[in-house]
Amino acid sequence: MFQSSYPTSNILKINQNSTYYTYNIIKKGFYPLNDILCYTSTCSSNQFKIPDDYMIHTSWGKGISRHMIRCEISYVESVPVFKIWFGEDYQNYVSSTTSATNAANTYLQIKRPNTQARLSGVHVFGLNLQELEKERERKQNSRLLKPFNKLSNSMKTKRVHAFSEHLTVDFKNTAISCFHPNDHLDLQEIRFAVQEKTFKANFGIQDMEKESQRNESFIKVIDQGPISRNSYQKLTALQSELPRESAIYKTKKKINEQMNQAIPILILNISGQQSSVSINEDSNTINDSEVIEEVLKYIRKAGYRKIKDILLFILPGLINQNVLNPNDLTIHL
Repeated sequence: MFQSSYPTSNILKINQNSTYYTYNIIKKGFYPLNDILCYTSTCSSNQFKIPDDYMIHTSWGKGISRHMIRCEISYVESVPVFKIWFGEDYQNYVSSTTSATNAANTYLQIKRPNTQARLSGVHVFGLNLQELEKERERKQNSRLLKPFNKLSNSMKTKRVHAFSEHLTVDFKNTAISCFHPNDHLDLQEIRFAVQEKTFKANFGIQDMEKESQRNESFIKVIDQGPISRNSYQKLTALQSELPRESAIYKTKKKINEQMNQAIPILILNISGQQSSVSINEDSNTINDSEVIEEVLKYIRKAGYRKIKDILLFILPGLINQNVLNPNDLTIHL
């Protein structure tokens, strides 16, 4: 019996020699270089690679025979060290540089002294889990990633997003072994730098209304500055805490659209009037006839808003602020 949807789910369940094991993969680890890589074997002489930087929760049995442990493997000076953590909050551990089986049975003797039972280190550490082996080898054989500065902007965004997603998974898996479930651990923000460019990933629930109000406050400062779009882009590159330039100008576009709906801009055609603009043909500034024609086309038109529409828009606000009183001609400034 084998149940798994790894790597979609980190939980694997497998029947090993009539014992049902449940594995929770915390860190799948990786295979060291071939001149360092070590192997372990079972009684049937099947060999399995020993990963580095590997962590897994293993549980099996029922009632008083229930076992819940955390297994770790790390290479120290090219030698794999097998550790088993156990007890309340995994405070106790045993370790072995001999084999996974040696570590497993050392743990068993502490758990059940004088027992004649024996554990398989391969099964306890899940070293024969084919799903993990395939995933490690897939990662190992995947093509080399391009340097960050060689990527397009869209690919940079995708890589940063994927990196943040991986960190989220690692955070949740590590939290299981470090905190009680009732602690309600919550990942809110991650900040990191790639080639001196800082990125911030937010994981909390966004308050869109507060975010919009914050962006509108920045737009007010930008317009009063005035601060050009290019200058603001440079500022956000220096200060990652600032709202992204794209978010600011998306909000600004939305405000402009709302204003155009509330107070429409009308076009006045003044092409019949004599233009006071003269263009010197000898000038080196503009020598493209198409550009001149385009400029003249818009010079002969004007945009305006009706004062009635402006008043209908601002008067309700002034009344709410008690600046104007419909029953009193006095303006309170």
